[in-house]
Amino acid sequence: MTKTLQTWLLAWREAFTCVGLGLRDARHAGLWWRSALWCMAVVALWLGLYSSFGRFFVELSAMLALVSVTGLLGLGVMDGVGTLANGPATVTQMGNIAGGLGSAAKAMLSIGQIALALLALAAFFYVMVFVVGAIGTVRLPLRWLLLERAKAVVARRYAMWQAPAGLDACAARPAWRRRLLLLLSLLIPVWAMCVLIACLLAWNVQAIYGAAAKDVLDEQQQAVLRRAQHPAIFALGLLLCLLMLVPVLNLLLPALLCSSVCHLQRRGWRATGTSITVE
Repeated sequence: MTKTLQTWLLAWREAFTCVGLGLRDARHAGLWWRSALWCMAVVALWLGLYSSFGRFFVELSAMLALVSVTGLLGLGVMDGVGTLANGPATVTQMGNIAGGLGSAAKAMLSIGQIALALLALAAFFYVMVFVVGAIGTVRLPLRWLLLERAKAVVARRYAMWQAPAGLDACAARPAWRRRLLLLLSLLIPVWAMCVLIACLLAWNVQAIYGAAAKDVLDEQQQAVLRRAQHPAIFALGLLLCLLMLVPVLNLLLPALLCSSVCHLQRRGWRATGTSITVE
């Protein structure tokens, strides 16, 4: 438990470091103004989509929230509806008006708690879908718009850089096995919600990870390093989503997405806590 906590603390520190380095490098090679113009266009696009198709996004958020709450009910964390279903079974019990009212009140209270949880989760997913969707749209042209520039700027920070040692020693988990484990994990109540949120947060970082590592790491090295950097990738994805909600600073998000991922790869951080010193 202590080792796991230490690993995640190091991952968060690495993510903060990469975001800070990305902010520093966003000043160079015209990254900041290209990033700002593109981000404003994407935010305007998604605001228009939410305005035109508001009902669709509300239903999508409600569906995600309902799945989450259903998982909680399946685990037995939120009970109380069963009180109404398993109500008085005999004439004597039905005649107990006070007991019946008490059971009904308890059931209504539980239903109210479920409704509040559903509304809170729906609001959370409503915002999260906007943020993740906007970042996902932002990254579509980044490979030719910003990524090569960011890679060139970041490369100057690491003199005589080489791939971290040991990346070829271990084999990455096959893609089909990862997908199977992901599918099975979605069947577990409560944990499925955690997996869903984690995938949404890390999705954009994972999507640009391979392009950022092109001509730097081969495919096997990319797969091994991606797996070893999973905690830091999740932390970085969460930080970028939070930055998307910060006015003005969110205009630099496209540049930050490119440069921070490049820094994460070249620094070579892994769950063991190893890293490469920036020069």
